[in-house]
Amino acid sequence: MNYKKLSLILISGGAAIVVLSVVWFLAAYAEAMDSIGRFGGKDMAAKMMACLYSSPAICQGAGIFSDTPLYSPVGFWIGVIALLAGIAVRFATTSSAAPGKSVSAGTAENLVSGGILTFIPPDQYARYSYILTLSGAVGGLILMPLGIVALAGCVLALLGLTAYRPRLNALTIPHLGLICLIVAAAALLLFVTRGTFLFLLAALAQIACLYVGFNSYRHGRVITAQNLKEEVLMALKPGTSPPSDHEQP
Repeated sequence: MNYKKLSLILISGGAAIVVLSVVWFLAAYAEAMDSIGRFGGKDMAAKMMACLYSSPAICQGAGIFSDTPLYSPVGFWIGVIALLAGIAVRFATTSSAAPGKSVSAGTAENLVSGGILTFIPPDQYARYSYILTLSGAVGGLILMPLGIVALAGCVLALLGLTAYRPRLNALTIPHLGLICLIVAAAALLLFVTRGTFLFLLAALAQIACLYVGFNSYRHGRVITAQNLKEEVLMALKPGTSPPSDHEQP
């Protein structure tokens, strides 16, 4: 895979989505911000800037002032994820390639030993990704901007599936794929259910799924369609440790 081309696509696509989201935000809330600024003061108008990346109550009320489709911050975060992923892939492939050698050669020869990104042991890569995504998912329930931590974990998982894949073991790869699947599915559900009680349920479901995956990883297991029920039950009963064909990570 040409990682330089992939990083360029992610960076350019992410930047374009962020710009379009800002344009959509301004089109949706410009009139509301002007009205609120006149009657509520500049502080209230400044608070509406949070609508760019979150959905506080003031955003829902301000939407009635605009004829454009109701703005959603999901597009903004998708753009941010793509942009961060592109920058991370570019950084990883550039730093891993030795002068005068191709990226693949540099990856194979220069990254055989040592920590990934200088501090992550290859056999602990999935653990770091799970911790970041779980922390971000929980933090996002308290304060939505904290959800960026989960995005960082997702970006780390994407890097593991691409640039760092040759350095990771057979247990890590499927769990990184699971992290990406859970985060992507949760993002879609959170977008569809925003502003409703189901939004909270979707957020809690994301946390539960990530925990089940992390618990399975801790026991050196891989989640499949055949053992999904068993893995869920194992996560609900701390202390149980079924036999495993993999080494403990």
